[in-house]
This record gives sequence, structure tokens and C-alpha cells, in this order.
Amino acid sequence: MSPARSTPLLLAACMALPACSHALRATSSKEEPAMTTAAPASIASPRLDAPQALQRVLDLIDDSHGLADLTPAHISQVMGIPMETARDGSARYGFGEALDTQWTYGVGLDATTPDASRFEFAFNPSQADAPMTPICQMDYDAFTAKLEAMGFTRTPYRAEHGRFVKEWFDKPGLRVSVYPQGETAEAAAHRCVRMVTIP
Repeated sequence: MSPARSTPLLLAACMALPACSHALRATSSKEEPAMTTAAPASIASPRLDAPQALQRVLDLIDDSHGLADLTPAHISQVMGIPMETARDGSARYGFGEALDTQWTYGVGLDATTPDASRFEFAFNPSQADAPMTPICQMDYDAFTAKLEAMGFTRTPYRAEHGRFVKEWFDKPGLRVSVYPQGETAEAAAHRCVRMVTIP
């Protein structure tokens, strides 16, 4: 699944969470969809900046041996964020906040099917062409090198015409998918991390 197709799932899950949906509404207007206008100064100081968020995702991966370890309490503890339960009481949890006027990030856990839980971390732009420069301090190469240092083996996944979509990182009991995106249209060869999913 591509980041463009998966991100709405994370946003939908996030909107079902009280604080997360409040953060997203704070950046919306009647004329534009959520997260397309400038964020107020009050949300300009996120709990985690982009490199901290990516490092906490790495810490979570390093501290997990399988899907059973990905509980809301464990995610909250390792990442230092308050995972909230969905308003409908289902086993969906999440957290999201604005990083700046162009980017937010979201963390989601869908545990509605216990044997097939899904963790997702994604950076979400206010506009499709927003440059990733502000959130690319830890770029794709640095992030994936840290996964390899943890003992994961990597397998690239390519779509039509050899288009690079993502890489799978595997070790016994755990599979991580990492989706890249070029920093800007002009610097597309420099890849940043757009989304991380387990499984």
C-alpha cells in the first residue's frame, strides 16, 4: 500500500480520537480540508520533533519482538506520547500533532483483529507538494541503516516499470515496511522517511 493510499486511513483513525482530532481541526477551515492551513503558534512546539519521532519509532521497533508487543501502553511508554482510544470504544488507538505549518505526524495502532494488529507512523503534509526538508534531518538512508544495525534484512519492493515503492525489513517475528519520498521535486533522489508500518 502506498503512503498516499494509506495516509487517509491513519487520518480517519486519528479523527476518531479526541485530542488527535482537536489538533487536526485546529489547522482546518471551512474552505479547506483538515491540515491545509497554517497551524497556530500554540501547536508550534510539538512533544516530539521529526528526528525525535523517527528515533522513538526505531526505539519501539528495537524493543519489540512481535506484534503482541505493540500495545497502546508499550507504544506510549517507548515513544513518550499518550496513545488515545477511539471514540467508538473500538481497539483503535492513536496520537497526532502538528510539527509546523506544513507537516503533522500521526501514530496509529489498529488492534481490532488481535492476530493482525497494525502499527503505523506517518508524516502528513498540508499540501501534496510540501517539501520534506523540515522533516528529513534523519533521512531514509540513516533510518534504514539503523534497522539493519538491529539485525533486520532488507528486501526492496518495486511496482510497475521498476518503480521503488518501499522496503521490507525482516527478522524473526517482526516485519517492518518503510516508505520513502523524495525531499523535493528538485531533490527527489534524496529520500526521506514518509511512513513506517508493522506488519
